[in-house]
Amino acid sequence: MAWLGILLAFGGLLLVAGPQDGRISLNQGEIATLISTLAIAAEIILISRYAGEVDVRRVTLIQLAVASLGAFCLMLPNGESIPDMSPNLLLSALGLGAASALIQVTMNWAQRSVSPTRATVIYAGEPVWAGVVGRIAGERLPAAALLGGALIVCGVIVSELRFKRKKAVQPVTAPPE
Repeated sequence: MAWLGILLAFGGLLLVAGPQDGRISLNQGEIATLISTLAIAAEIILISRYAGEVDVRRVTLIQLAVASLGAFCLMLPNGESIPDMSPNLLLSALGLGAASALIQVTMNWAQRSVSPTRATVIYAGEPVWAGVVGRIAGERLPAAALLGGALIVCGVIVSELRFKRKKAVQPVTAPPE
């Protein structure tokens, strides 16, 4: 069921990405996102493996520090500059940093009891929630994206289904005389 859930979620993600003219076309941002999934997959596997053995708060701090450093290092090659300091910028950075830390520490803590496969399928639901928030903010999604969101949710549900196998019935033999 986990593999079926993964296939449903992946198909949903393709539809959410916005197929144009019935074809899937990837721009540079989508290609970079697909490549980054390798790092995300490694993170999920490593957190699932070591979450029970390490201080989750310390791991979260390291994750956020590395991500922040990487983002700052990639600003110059991408032609971005550091914005002028302002109270709004500072408050936004602190608020987003606190929210990111809370979300990441919760995810790391929860992965102690969730397999990497299940975690991946659950994380695939992130675009669905982004779509819900976007809808509340007034954005309208095409039908294909809505279908994709439904497939992602179905993938999460299907991946959690567990069927019990029936035990083989043993023939009753007469006791030896």
